[in-house]
Amino acid sequence: MNIQKNILWVDCTAAAFAGLIVLLTAQWLSQLYHLPKGIIVFVGCVNLLYAIYSFTLANYKKRSMFLINILVVANSIWVLVCLIMLWRFGQEMTIFAVIHIAGEAVFVGALARLEYQWRHQLAFSYHPRNN
Repeated sequence: MNIQKNILWVDCTAAAFAGLIVLLTAQWLSQLYHLPKGIIVFVGCVNLLYAIYSFTLANYKKRSMFLINILVVANSIWVLVCLIMLWRFGQEMTIFAVIHIAGEAVFVGALARLEYQWRHQLAFSYHPRNN
């Protein structure tokens, strides 16, 4: 698998999977993480909204640099939001919550870096039907 050619698919699939799992288990995660359920639902909803955007981009035959930059900025903002959540709720959250939120920050930060690095290539389609 060529990660550069499939980075948008990795991005949207991971976001969709994370969002669905988090929303479907929100009550349980709230108890496990010692976080308000509203925070858990927020994390799940943001992941699903993000998945929709990245899925849309992955399906475009041509992508503008502007749309790719929005993706990179959105990923970067989410990293900051995760760090803020770790700071704000760090004293009350469990290690499971720390692993989840910190892991999401690292994963999404890596996506932001790669998508920025490959932004010029991503402006052209890598849609599977075109190859």
